[in-house]
Amino acid sequence: MTSPSILHLSPGAFHRAHQAVYADALIRAGHPEAGIRDVCLFPPLIGQAHAAQGGAYHVLLRDGTTQDLRRITAIREVLDRPDPAMLCDPALRLVTMTLTEKGYCHVPGTQRLDRDAMSSDLADPLHPQTALGWLALALARRRDAGLPGITLASCDNIPVNGRLLEAVLSAYVAEAWPDLAGWMAANVTFPVSMVDRIVPRVDPAAAQAIADLAGAPDALGVVAEPFGQWVIEDRFALPIPPLDKVGVQIVADVAPYERMKHRILNGAQTAIAHLGALSGFATSYDAASDPVMGVWLARFCTAQAQTLECPPGEDLDAYARATMARLRNPHIRHPLTQIGTDSSFKLGQRIVEAAEHHLDGPQAGLYALTIAAWMRYNTGRDAAGRPIPVDDPLAAVFKEIDRAAQGDPSALVQGYLRLDLFDCPLRRNAQFRNRLVSLCAMLDTRTPREIIEAQRNRSDAEEELC
Repeated sequence: MTSPSILHLSPGAFHRAHQAVYADALIRAGHPEAGIRDVCLFPPLIGQAHAAQGGAYHVLLRDGTTQDLRRITAIREVLDRPDPAMLCDPALRLVTMTLTEKGYCHVPGTQRLDRDAMSSDLADPLHPQTALGWLALALARRRDAGLPGITLASCDNIPVNGRLLEAVLSAYVAEAWPDLAGWMAANVTFPVSMVDRIVPRVDPAAAQAIADLAGAPDALGVVAEPFGQWVIEDRFALPIPPLDKVGVQIVADVAPYERMKHRILNGAQTAIAHLGALSGFATSYDAASDPVMGVWLARFCTAQAQTLECPPGEDLDAYARATMARLRNPHIRHPLTQIGTDSSFKLGQRIVEAAEHHLDGPQAGLYALTIAAWMRYNTGRDAAGRPIPVDDPLAAVFKEIDRAAQGDPSALVQGYLRLDLFDCPLRRNAQFRNRLVSLCAMLDTRTPREIIEAQRNRSDAEEELC
């Protein structure tokens, strides 16, 4: 069997439903070199289960009307322990990884290395405890073996993920492996990538559905939506398998694609999280499928698309429609309170920047209601006084803003607008600020759904609050 040219770090459910599916399609198209060797840096360890199933597992792609079970054999081997020599296979050309954001050991909101998180590896680089530490050690072994450089591609849902990986790994190497720094800078590349596929947790019902279709239980089986996208920067140290033949978009600049995803898909998720939770809905599916909230959300997606420059090969209107279909997939029911976590990190890029395009236009009300609902949500209670779990780094700040406002919606809005994320023209737009105050006052006694339903038939859009 051809030796794998791809190595993946931390093979969780997303990897099995995304990168491995693309690799499997490429292998079936006649490129056996697209096989993957997986390395489990941390639990859960899946090597034993993978071997017991003969190196195969299933992906069930489904939405409200279709389902497609695929048998995936692209993962050729799974190592349950990292090996310092794991990058020393001459066939290896591409390293991908799904580490989750905390795996990059950076100071949140920056590209600076978190020295506290890396303290153990900085003290003992030969016995690493982190992904960065293992990468540095493995790169040193690859250099020592006289092998050429390699591409390290982050596949985590983090803006400019390749630049983050390059910054933190370079900072760590400069201190822990100073003699490696020059070789790494000259021979290792860190392309930015954008990945997209919703992969919900495999609950007992989903596991049974996979088993029924596959004819046997599958310990590694995953479910996912049919939609999938992988955009990667054309920045490779060595030629990689031709992933573009199976739909991977290899482009000069990933940023327009990231903005499209963050504005339309992630922006819609952030908006519906707060509006939906305040309206009594439990999941993204429940809120997006509601006839009142769904119509509002479709308008919002269209407004978000209007703030973007269309990336090459894309259709923003079609992407907005696809986003609505994805959010209405009955097999994907993300809890709104989970989507609403860490919203102070998300709101600026996803909502506030887009709102600036519409401050004085007919869509301003959509953004005023979205931001007012976010403010109301973060007081920790809804219109009926029921508690809302606020899980955010600024939760204590939100609590103080609410306490100082003492029930005055104008004071509440002013308090929130002083936050750094509103350091933009929105803060200084009197008309928009007045909309926020009016809506926050309404949200004291009414749900967003009630406000939308009451106002959606108004004939003069310029006068609408939402």
